[in-house]
Amino acid sequence: MLLQILSETSFSQSYYDYELKEINFSGNDFLSESELESNIESKESPAWYWKTLNSIYSSLGDEIVYFDSSNISIDISAITELYRSNGFFNIKITHRIEPDSSNKTIILFYDIYESGSVNFGKLNLYGLENIEDYDKMFSQSITLDSTKRFNELVVQNNISSIRKFLANNGYVFGGYDSTTVSVDTVLTKADVNIYFHSGNKYRISQTIVNRTGESVENISTKLINEIAGLKPGIVYDQSVVDRSELRLLKTELFKSLNINPVIGDTTNLTIPVEVNAEIGSLNELAPEIKADNEFSSFNFGIGIGYTRKNFFGDARKLSVSTSARIIDIPNFNFSNIFKSASDRDSTYQGVLDFNIRLEQPFLFGKPILTTTDLYLRFKTKYDNNNSIRYEENNYGITQKFDIEMPPYTFITLFRPFINIDIAEQSYDFESLDDSTNSLVKISISPTSFTPSFGIEFGSSKTNDILFPTDGNYFFITPEIFNSRTKYEVLQNVSNSVDQIINTVGSAYFYRFQAGLSNYFSVNKAKTSIFASKLRLGYTQPFTSSNNPTLTAESLIPPNKTFYAGGSNSVRAWRSQELVPEEEINYLGVLTDTTIIRGGTFWFEGSFELRKRIGENFGYALFADYGNTWNGWKEMQLKDIAVAFGFGFRLYTPIAPFRIDFGTKLYNPANQTFLFDESRKFFKDFVIHFGIGEAF
Repeated sequence: MLLQILSETSFSQSYYDYELKEINFSGNDFLSESELESNIESKESPAWYWKTLNSIYSSLGDEIVYFDSSNISIDISAITELYRSNGFFNIKITHRIEPDSSNKTIILFYDIYESGSVNFGKLNLYGLENIEDYDKMFSQSITLDSTKRFNELVVQNNISSIRKFLANNGYVFGGYDSTTVSVDTVLTKADVNIYFHSGNKYRISQTIVNRTGESVENISTKLINEIAGLKPGIVYDQSVVDRSELRLLKTELFKSLNINPVIGDTTNLTIPVEVNAEIGSLNELAPEIKADNEFSSFNFGIGIGYTRKNFFGDARKLSVSTSARIIDIPNFNFSNIFKSASDRDSTYQGVLDFNIRLEQPFLFGKPILTTTDLYLRFKTKYDNNNSIRYEENNYGITQKFDIEMPPYTFITLFRPFINIDIAEQSYDFESLDDSTNSLVKISISPTSFTPSFGIEFGSSKTNDILFPTDGNYFFITPEIFNSRTKYEVLQNVSNSVDQIINTVGSAYFYRFQAGLSNYFSVNKAKTSIFASKLRLGYTQPFTSSNNPTLTAESLIPPNKTFYAGGSNSVRAWRSQELVPEEEINYLGVLTDTTIIRGGTFWFEGSFELRKRIGENFGYALFADYGNTWNGWKEMQLKDIAVAFGFGFRLYTPIAPFRIDFGTKLYNPANQTFLFDESRKFFKDFVIHFGIGEAF
């Protein structure tokens, strides 16, 4: 033993200043090198450029990693445990090194002999024999399959499911004790024995409400009890308690709030629940700095909002706000603010909003969050480079019903809504008249009245809202519209009015939107994430126009069509820049559709590799694709815009802030690729700012 210790000491001292150049694995058919490397203590020395950056400034690069022989035993134990957790119980591992004395580097080798895996055998649960609904628990919580390979993660997931079942079915004092695994290498089976303690099943005896705070006299115990909905006599269910706490927090009445069972006060198999609530001010007046990504662009402005909580009782909340924002800040020329519309030298976009919102947590005594929104919006766009002026006024009201879904359902969002929207639009532009070879000034002014009904379905199974590292998000939104649209078209040649046309038509149409986002971790630390998204939308009339001079498609209001491009879309194009490039007929006037509206079919997606560096910083590499068309039959592969780029992230407790640099890998407008001779690489770069991840 003494000889072995001396030998290892000599071995360590001989190579203490040797750089660990490589770590190689052989025989690892089941696990990849990246999985093995992420689990061992030894690490390869970084590439030369990271070491160079580190020598300049330590925070920019990585330090040299030197060989440490004491890590080898730790590595072998970690690899062995990793294989055992995946059903390989006869694993054998040897190691060897190849030193290079001239360069003072070492290559470390691990030779792995996997020797075959074992499957799950019998599952024995102890301590749960006397609980009610044992069969229900077993069918809902157990996923072990004797035909599948043993996997420790599957065992842990089953333990978590049983613990969750106990907590949600009245077993307040139930819990997990231990697990043993008996391996039969002859039968290649692993029997799993899991030990629990269940205790008794408890029901809620009463809800005790402790109120503090500046508005304690205005919020009654009765109201808190009604919102919480924890009625005496029901089986204690931790998931119900958590949802009650979330429901109370959504009212924004409380500075702090928590709900817990009173462990020391159990009698006759009942347990009281205690609500500790600190009630804040019921009136808030807040000036705001507005920054958002509406219109798929980074917008910035100022606003002010007033909120009255517990408006006329029953925890209603009234909010009144107004704001003024500049749209697409990265591409905005600030000198235009002080110029008249005719003198502005580039695109100028702004929006003014006024909103009134009323929220209440109940409908007909049920926990259905109802939201009523009254909105007014005035949007202006001037593009002097293309002689275009666009104005849009929107007025409307939306009623939403957010129905609380049970936690075990696939659908986590179910929100029916009704909307009445009035849109007044005005487009002034110039077009070349081929017959006279002169510029024609055209003004098109559609005014639409559009009631609609729709439902938002969604399923969010991500593990984090701000930086998801695992899971997926799915949504689908079908809507039905009835639009009554009035068109006024004016053509002016040489300052004399040629014609004014007024007409009204109506039609029914539907709109369908859907999307899927996926996230999974590339490394064990969950700092490198691969994310993907797919989005599509389609809108089409299902009745013909009642006016023979108008097509049903022209009666779809422009604000109900689809656009692509922007900070949350295809990031090598500006906001809403990707629209169908074709002429459409408005009452006999041919005009470029890019001026009037978006497309009726929308398809786009993204791939993004996100890397988080520490708590506050990160970067991303992305590839985006997509476009819009007038109908799905018009879609062609050659029309799909493709972008790629990189970005930086600043992570804050509020939300991630990002800046993305995108360039056109393939431009469908002229069907050219990035390195085509006619393209200018840096001229194609577009900068986008954003709040939150792109998806």
